[in-house]
Amino acid sequence: MSKGNPDKAMAALLPLPIRVSGGYEVKPMTLGMFAALERIKSPLVNPDIHTGDMLDLIPSLYLLTHDPLEVFKADLIAASMAWADTVPPTILAEIQTAAYRQINAALDVVPEKKKKTPAADMTDGSRPSSTLRRKSSTGATRK
Repeated sequence: MSKGNPDKAMAALLPLPIRVSGGYEVKPMTLGMFAALERIKSPLVNPDIHTGDMLDLIPSLYLLTHDPLEVFKADLIAASMAWADTVPPTILAEIQTAAYRQINAALDVVPEKKKKTPAADMTDGSRPSSTLRRKSSTGATRK
């Protein structure tokens, strides 16, 4: 569990579905749902490819309110459009907000990689080694 924020860790361990209008709910983000959204190139998980067209979001919203196994059906676009024809446009923002909350709850407990700095490679308190050639300690020395 995260010592930094135990509330986020508990939310990720014990996630709850988020209810939206029309009796739909956005379930906690699972690996299966994330993979399904990635497969259809959802702008929710990859915002770099979003064209700004609402048509890009409809299959994502459909999957979020249904089973991720729907991604394997040949008629995913037709099924998602038929579903979209039955819901009001205001549901878009509700499902999108719920999806981001579920995605963030899952990502909040993923460990972050720490950046390596040159100082991190040294022993604490030690001076860095010299990169110059070592001087000979044998023989007479010049004054």
